[in-house]
Amino acid sequence: MNFFAIPAFSFVPPKYRDLVKESGGKIFGALLICFLIMGIITGVRAASVMNSAGKELERECPDFSLKNGVFRVEKPYKMDEDKVYVEIDDGIEDIKSADVEKIAESGDYDSIMIIGRNGAGIMNNSGQYQVVNFSDFGGFELSRDILFGKYFPVLNVIIIVGCIIGAFFSTGIYYLVALILQYITGLLSKNIFNNELSETERFRITVLGKFPPRLLIFVIGFTGLHISLVINLVLQVAFIILVLYFYAKDNGYADYDVV
Repeated sequence: MNFFAIPAFSFVPPKYRDLVKESGGKIFGALLICFLIMGIITGVRAASVMNSAGKELERECPDFSLKNGVFRVEKPYKMDEDKVYVEIDDGIEDIKSADVEKIAESGDYDSIMIIGRNGAGIMNNSGQYQVVNFSDFGGFELSRDILFGKYFPVLNVIIIVGCIIGAFFSTGIYYLVALILQYITGLLSKNIFNNELSETERFRITVLGKFPPRLLIFVIGFTGLHISLVINLVLQVAFIILVLYFYAKDNGYADYDVV
């Protein structure tokens, strides 16, 4: 069977008699390529969203610079909404933990960030305070042009590369779940369709039978609809049962008794 036909024929239950005869390495390679393609698509989509957000942020962001341990901003900025407090003002020289704590005590905030001329102070959602001095950054420089002209493009590349690397981890987790789920596949085949599977048949049917629901959920994700892990698992088991039905018939069990 053609290497690239394996994922396509995994959607066709009557073809599993031929699919399980393919080598484990060939099946793994075909599925890995599919996961890599899905990873690239996810990465490009995420990078596109990040790029749009970056352009919007660039339009709204005032000119600023951080050089030689001194922060400068074109105009002060302040936000106090949704339990988030942000203040950016180079008119504030030094930031102390007491300054952040004072703001925290004045309202119900999940997070606080104050950026002044010589440093910054934050409070995270766990209520911890932290103050940094820009002089500790050494020769580090940052400006509006550097941020949007250098770091944001690099961030898009990192997102895509991260999604590609994540595809390898996803494949590993996919096989790990299949390793566990194969025992359910064997029980279903034996108890419902009176068809005893070999270890190879059991595992390869599970690995391949998991893929159509996995791809379906991936496509549905583009609509913004979230599919829970339980529903995901139910869809996988349901499709595997359908595969087992045709597999039992092809194995000569035309008149099996369904329990």
